[in-house]
Amino acid sequence: MKIKEIFCKSILNKTGISVGDYALNPYTGCEHNCIYCYAVFMKRFSGHKEPWGNFVDIKINAADVLHKQLNRLK
Repeated sequence: MKIKEIFCKSILNKTGISVGDYALNPYTGCEHNCIYCYAVFMKRFSGHKEPWGNFVDIKINAADVLHKQLNRLK
């Protein structure tokens, strides 16, 4: 399991689905590797060579970035 702290540029993303307008993702990756996971496609955006389920990136500046994004949405 590879765990890495990263800085993100955005934390709040439009979903394009009917359940909600935005999603907040404080992490990239997962340690579970569920066979029914809908997020496996996210690996291609992560830059990781490890298989899905073997890495987690923690967005350590998530709170600050969220605050800035929310202010822009007002």
